[in-house]
Amino acid sequence: MTIEQAIGAALILLFLADIFLTVLYARAGTGLLAPYWNRMVWACFRTAARSSGKWRGTILSIGGPFIVVSLIGFWALGLTIGAALVIRPELGTTIRPSSGGTPTDFVTALLVAGNSLSIVGGGDYAPHSTGTRILFLANSLIGASVLSLVLSYLVQVYAALRERNALALAIDLMTDGTGDAAVMLARLIPGGDPGNASSQLSNLAGSLAATKEAHHFSHFYTTSASRSPYTRSRASASFSWIWSR
Repeated sequence: MTIEQAIGAALILLFLADIFLTVLYARAGTGLLAPYWNRMVWACFRTAARSSGKWRGTILSIGGPFIVVSLIGFWALGLTIGAALVIRPELGTTIRPSSGGTPTDFVTALLVAGNSLSIVGGGDYAPHSTGTRILFLANSLIGASVLSLVLSYLVQVYAALRERNALALAIDLMTDGTGDAAVMLARLIPGGDPGNASSQLSNLAGSLAATKEAHHFSHFYTTSASRSPYTRSRASASFSWIWSR
């Protein structure tokens, strides 16, 4: 194994560890690379929003979704570069096309690495030794596993985001759009009769606890904002402060 291949293998392990800590460990800020990437992208959006005038809210509202998309691309690029560093020294010897010459430049290595990581595969390049066959098999397993993890991660993120928006709407309706807890209690206890207020407050507390946990689950929740009126109300602002504590 050459130094280039050792660096490539280390890069693959680094990105796999980052994906594991971000997707499976599921605590915001525990990744090795993702937290820094997310903060960098979010800082770019905040900088652009400061000078955008009336478009400030619109730009910030797409910051969260863009972070998710860019993070997936960042992971894919990192894994591809790592695999390319491992593959490039083998081009023309144990990895070559079925016919014709074999370019040994890094762009060709990126192409072969991308094909080996994808589920569909494709391309004329094939392994011709036991070691490179194992490498291609490992790359295909890594690609399939990462794709499955990312898809499940997206489902969890947007399911929790929908629940957060539903909670914001419920709070907005319960406070008559004021964000005032006294208004909510007055509406829940008309005439001083508590009635079923206890059960409603218990349900609200459960939803708040779930939303608070979701904000510890991923950095995405703190940068994703809806343009709906109720999520911009004073109620949403008040409870956003609670969630951040």
